[in-house]
Amino acid sequence: MNHFFLVRIVPIIVALSVFFGGLLILQNCDFGGLGKKSNPFHGTDLEQFDMEGPSTARLVLSAFQRAYPAKVTDYGYDKGVQDWFIVVGQKEFQWARGRILPPRVASQAEEWRPVVDYLYPEKVTDPETFTQEIISEIRRTSHPDFRASQPSYHLDFFDALYDGKYQVRIEQNIVSMSFLGRGVDVHRDIVPALSQVEKRILEEAEHNQEVEDFVDNISSVEGYNWREIRDRSDRSFHSWGLALDILPKGWQKKNLYWNWISDFDSDWMMIPLSKRWMPPQSVVDIFERHGFVWGGKWMLWDTIHFEYRPELLILRGRS
Repeated sequence: MNHFFLVRIVPIIVALSVFFGGLLILQNCDFGGLGKKSNPFHGTDLEQFDMEGPSTARLVLSAFQRAYPAKVTDYGYDKGVQDWFIVVGQKEFQWARGRILPPRVASQAEEWRPVVDYLYPEKVTDPETFTQEIISEIRRTSHPDFRASQPSYHLDFFDALYDGKYQVRIEQNIVSMSFLGRGVDVHRDIVPALSQVEKRILEEAEHNQEVEDFVDNISSVEGYNWREIRDRSDRSFHSWGLALDILPKGWQKKNLYWNWISDFDSDWMMIPLSKRWMPPQSVVDIFERHGFVWGGKWMLWDTIHFEYRPELLILRGRS
């Protein structure tokens, strides 16, 4: 599942931008106007990370090249069109303010969502730290009407990366595999990474009781599922076979996903971390080392969810 915020108030940007994983669109923000002490990305190449700008283009496109070296054959700056470009296989795309679009629609960038629209958080945010201003912003941007109004990705870039713009084509790339003793259907491209994740988790389980219990208490692992994100017309990463939901037996009487409880608990964002189910930290670390982000770090948390987004981890210096 993909999640994001459109944040317009500078003080909220400072408070939220580090951890609003999957939730935060910064396309209307200008980090250049913030002082160095208040800038959460000071001291890194992400200091001016506005999701759309030309300096961001170099960072993002180089991250994609590192993440997909067999597919991204070139990137650079085209003086003719005065924009950055990236080549996937034989297909060229323009930066187009972060939308990464085919040249034929590059002038229509405002209709689409930036391909990289958030920075993956370093850690889970404790709701005890929330100000009333943050809580109000979460309520606003998690509302179904707000979420339904947000733009979608243009799919041609993902089509080039994963060979599948439509369901019939994607399903030609879906394969079945065993993961931690449970069957799951995923995109063939992530099988090597997922196999390494499994190997490392099982090795960890040999000397870590918490990880052994985690493996023993998995009820099911859900992968490919052609669907849109709830409340939005956007494509779930499950629809590409790039995401996994690891469901625990009995849920251990804890909460797994914000949207499953938001209909009857308007204060869902204040649920303590102790009442959210979470995999062991060492399991999260293993997934991240192999290119998967964890939805438990998102402000709209989804603690059972992992998705393959190595470019986000590269941008954060985690891969």
